[in-house]
Formats: sequence, C-alpha cells, structure tokens
Amino acid sequence: MKVLEIKDLVIEYQTMDGTVHAVNNISLDLDEGETLGLVGETGAGKTTTALGVLRLIPDPPGVIKQGQILLKGKDVMEMTPEELRAMRGNEISMIFQDPMTALNPVLTVGEQIAEIYFLHNDCSKAESAAKAREMLEMVGIPGERADDYPHQFSGGMKQRVVIAIALACQPSLIIADEPTTALDVTIQAQVLDMMKSLKDRLETSMLLITHDLGVVAEVCDKVAIMYAGEIVEYGTLEHIFNQTKHPYTMGLFNSLPSLDKDADRLVPIHGLMPDPTDLPTGCPFHPRCPYARPECAQTHPELTEYGDGHLARCLFCGEGLVQDQAEAEEPVQVSEPKSSQSPVEPEVLLEAKHLKKYFQTKSGLLHAVDDISFTIERGRTLGVVGESGCGKSTLGRALIGLNEATDGQVLFEGKDVTHLKGRERQKFLTDMQMIFQDPFSSLDPRKTVFEQIAAPLRINKVCRSKSELERKVAELMDTVGLARRLTYSYPHELDGGRRQRIGVARALALEPKFIVCDEPVSALDVSIQAQVLNLLQDLQATKNLTYIFITHDLSVVRHISDDIMVMYVGTMVEKCASHELFDYPLHPYTKGMLSAVPIPSINVEKKRIIMQGELTSPVDPKPGCRFANRCPYATEECRTVQPVQEEVRPKHFVACHHVREINGL
Repeated sequence: MKVLEIKDLVIEYQTMDGTVHAVNNISLDLDEGETLGLVGETGAGKTTTALGVLRLIPDPPGVIKQGQILLKGKDVMEMTPEELRAMRGNEISMIFQDPMTALNPVLTVGEQIAEIYFLHNDCSKAESAAKAREMLEMVGIPGERADDYPHQFSGGMKQRVVIAIALACQPSLIIADEPTTALDVTIQAQVLDMMKSLKDRLETSMLLITHDLGVVAEVCDKVAIMYAGEIVEYGTLEHIFNQTKHPYTMGLFNSLPSLDKDADRLVPIHGLMPDPTDLPTGCPFHPRCPYARPECAQTHPELTEYGDGHLARCLFCGEGLVQDQAEAEEPVQVSEPKSSQSPVEPEVLLEAKHLKKYFQTKSGLLHAVDDISFTIERGRTLGVVGESGCGKSTLGRALIGLNEATDGQVLFEGKDVTHLKGRERQKFLTDMQMIFQDPFSSLDPRKTVFEQIAAPLRINKVCRSKSELERKVAELMDTVGLARRLTYSYPHELDGGRRQRIGVARALALEPKFIVCDEPVSALDVSIQAQVLNLLQDLQATKNLTYIFITHDLSVVRHISDDIMVMYVGTMVEKCASHELFDYPLHPYTKGMLSAVPIPSINVEKKRIIMQGELTSPVDPKPGCRFANRCPYATEECRTVQPVQEEVRPKHFVACHHVREINGL
C-alpha cells in the first residue's frame, strides 16, 4: 500500500529578490513500513518538500504552485483546516533537527507527550499522563522522569522525547528532519537503533531528511538525491550505493573522508549550489559537473529509468560515467606524508602538563579539563575527539588562554605561557590563533570581509599604511580562496564555506605557528567540508603550521590528523598515532565510539557496541574511572581508583586498569 505519493510538486517563494524556485516538479512515493532517504546539500529543497507534505509552507511568501500530495490515497491539498489539524500528529508526525528548540522549556516532558493523546485520542488528562509515561518507557527513558523539564535531559534523551512525541499516536508516516545531526556518534547509534526498532514494531513509514550517507546506509530502503529543487537520482540502496549514475551523487561520495581508506586529499564538488532565484539553463548541475558537455548547458534532462526503478536525471548517464571523480580533476601537487618529512626526533612545539580547568557552578565544581598531559610536534596535527561535554573545546581555549587554566602548565616553544599578562600575552597570541566552530556567530555582522580580516592586523599594528593593509588582506583572501569581489561583502551575504574561509584568513593574518581548529567543518555540507579540509592541509604544508583539530566526526579526524587524543568527561583515555587508533583501539570507550560510526557503504558488515547509560556528570565527579558506569569490563577497582595514563604500546597511551587483559597484551 502506498502511504505517501508526491506527484509533480512545485513550491515557490515570492521575495524582493525574485521568485525562489525551491521545489521543481518532483515526484516520490513511499510504501507502508518503508524508509526513504532524502539527501542533498543545504538549499536543495529537502526541508521545503517535507513542509509541503504537511501543508506548512508559510503563505505568503511561499506557495504550492502545482502537484498532488496523497496520504493513503487522500489528497492533502484538498484537506480543510480541521482535517489538516487532525492529520498532523495523528497520521503524519515530524521529528525536528534540534530537540531543544522543538521542546517547550516551561512544560515537563510528560505534559508535552500527554498533550498529543489529549488532543488526538480524546483521552482524559489522567489517561494521557499514563500513556505519556508508557511512551517514555518505550523510548528507553524511565517513566518517573515524565515530571522533569527538557533542560534536565542530555541531548540524546531530549531527542528520544521528541521521537516519543512523534510516535505517540502511531502515525502512518514520520518525517525525520536530520534527527541525529546534533548528536554524538554513540548517542546517534542508540537513537538510530531505537528508531528502526520502533518503526518496525509500529509498522510506520519514514521520510528521512539527511546529508549523512552513513545514516542512509543504515536505515533507508530507498534514496532520493536532490539538487537545486529537483530529484537527480532515485532508487534502492543498492542502486545509489553500488550502481551510482548521476555525477552529483558520485561527487557526494567522493567528498566524504573515509574511516577505512587513507587519502592525501578529498575530491570536493567545485562551486556552489545555484541561486534558486536564477537557476542556470539546461542541467542545473552542469556548472559544477566534471563531465559537462556543451549540450548540458542547453538541454534540461528528464528523469530516465536505467532498470528496476533506478532513475537519474542526466543526458549522459547511460554512457557509463562511473569512473572515480578524482580522475576528472586536474592533478594537485601534494607534499609527501608528514611522517616521512619529520626528523627522527621531531621538535616539540607545545606541551601541556597536568592541565586543569574547573568552573564554579551552583551545583558544584565542574571539572571540564582534569589533569591532562600531552605534547604536539611542530608541523603536525593532533585530533581531539569525544562526546559533547567531554571538555574538547575548553581544552583548546585553555591552551591559548581564552580560558585561564585552574592548574597545570602550557609550554610553548619551551616557555611557560599559562598565565601571561599584558604585552607578553599579546605577543604570545600572535603565534597562537583559533578557528571557531560557528563561522557566522564568530564574525561581526556589521563588518565587511575586509574589516574582519584586517582587524588583527590593525590591532597589532602590523601594516604601516593603508595600501600595505589592503595588499595584506588581498593576499590572505587569495591564500584561503576567497574571490576579491567579496572584499566588501557582509557575512550574511555569504555561504557557510566562505564564512569559514574568513575565519581561517583571520587566524592566519598574524602568521601564527599554532592554530586551534574547533569543529571548523561541522556546520558545512560535505562538498564545502572537503574544500576547507584541503585548504587546511595545503596551508599546513606551505607554512609548517601546527594544529589541534577538535571534532566529533571520526572520519574527518582520521583524514586530517597525525595523532589522535580521545577525551571522556574531562580526562584523556587514549592517545596514539591516527592509523594506530583506528587499527588497534585499546580503550573500551574508543572501541565503542568507533563501532558506532555510520559507514557510507552497504557492503561492509559492522559489529556495533552499544554503550548504554549516560555520561558521568563532570560536576564534583566521584573517584574512579569516569567511564565505569558504561563499561562492560568495570570492576570495583574501576569505580574507586582513577586509572593513570600508561604507554601500553610504543607511543600508544591508555588510561584503563584492565587494558592489557581486555586486549590480550
């Protein structure tokens, strides 16, 4: 039975800049119990399509120009307002991307779930409250927590509450808009497993909006690839992953760093998604396509079937454009791997000794960074990974003095820089810079690109004249690949990739030796992410820069890092060379984290280690290993004695009482 059928849907927005062609004549269908993945870059039209299904397009400025949306054969476009209210939540539910903004902070989670039963099932308040507790139990949260408020839950638990609300009335269709994007890989694994089991148990269909091809490989039955408001490829998982036809789909796969492959450079999709108010003639993808021919700029391709329901929108798909996109790229001069360039005894640029950073809160003393020691050699990259709240960003900020250390030392080129003040601190900060996670909030919205990049040069009086300042800013823009026509643009006029390049240029302005990169690509689409990662690697090779690269994306950290440090609730649990960590993980937490990473392949079998339980609170933590309450190997010693860091293999450090017996060492 067809649960959802979308036929020739067109959605537009009328704006002062012109007509935004958000969704352009798309058709999809979804069977009972099936999951369809809707994949594409930001601006492709994925969320607009979902809002169209729910008839939530704001009018004005949006309008559904044409098309049919059939829910179990009934046309949503012809429903009355009363019928739409009954349909939303009862027949179709939505799981939103950000669980914090999706939940009401002044109502308990139990009240928010009970409201669904009260409105749609004509239950009494007492019955609704009882059903809400049952629903919480179904998603793995104790029923007694129904009286708690959203701020009292972790990110993963808040997402479970949102899922409980969506599933309360056992809808025929769930629309999940990036439901795990904001979650760490371990929590993401728990949520995905729960969503799959509940979907099967309740026989619900799902439309999953995501940019994560690894998540698609794990949960979807069919996939639709969107570009510039159109479906450019459509088929089963086998079609999309093993018989890829469209160059854009190939580009998405080639842009991804891999957990099981080593590559010097990623292969990004060059250029940007076209402006939806001014779409190119012919194929919308042709300006970015490595296989484009003159005909592509003139003729708009139709969706063509290539067997067994596999559709692609390309004039030349049938000619076998299946070689790796890297073959279509111009060769790039890449330096030799850093390991072969480094001397036998590499020079230590930065050393942290027993570094601590605590914060006083109403609940007690928060141990954000608790007794961490490590070194970084000049010209190398140390990746720092771990779940949200483990202290990664606080560590980076403490290293460069944005958060003054509570205890311990930071030695830079052998000099203690932990508590520098005045001119000494200003001189030190010219050598150490930071690229922040959110490129928009870290830029001044009132200043142009020129003013953003020129600010550190002016503050430190680097340039003697206006012409010298203009020349230096132009050189920095060239270095990071920002077109000079953008010199006097404002941040809101630029995409995320260009805004992040401004942050990189600003960090490079004072010619630093060391840069803390705090989640610099987490907000970017995979193609833009690949461009920024390549840029950082090129700059490191030409300027001998040293990086700390903070991220929760293990594929990214493997690609860019020489060494990796794993953090857990303020402590370091494992540190070694990048390849060593992925080939021979030793700490139970590292093993569980690596097993939870979704792999964008349907040909790889993975044994997932599900880590049950929540993170230990960093506020006045109890003695013992902080992973003990989630560790399957924990003993009484683990719960009472803090493990110390030891070198269990050459340059492979682990903090675990039982690391040798667990790994047979």
